[in-house]
Amino acid sequence: MADIVSRDRALCIRLMLIGAFAGIFAPIAGFLGGTIVGVDQTVGGLEPLFVWLFVGMIVGMFGVAIGILGALRWVKGGHHLD
Repeated sequence: MADIVSRDRALCIRLMLIGAFAGIFAPIAGFLGGTIVGVDQTVGGLEPLFVWLFVGMIVGMFGVAIGILGALRWVKGGHHLD
């Protein structure tokens, strides 16, 4: 039983960390990708910086949602870092 609890605790921590990293770095990567592509091209009438940053924000929102699910799972399981 203790092994299952420790695996669930580790899963909660992993979900929170993955969500936090994705939420922080996805918009930055989107901005970087948009600046690398260049401003001379357009994608469907939109500038690439906007498109890449928008995609980065969407990925970041999914990352934050995963982090929130990990935190909710942590709270529901009553885990503590003792």
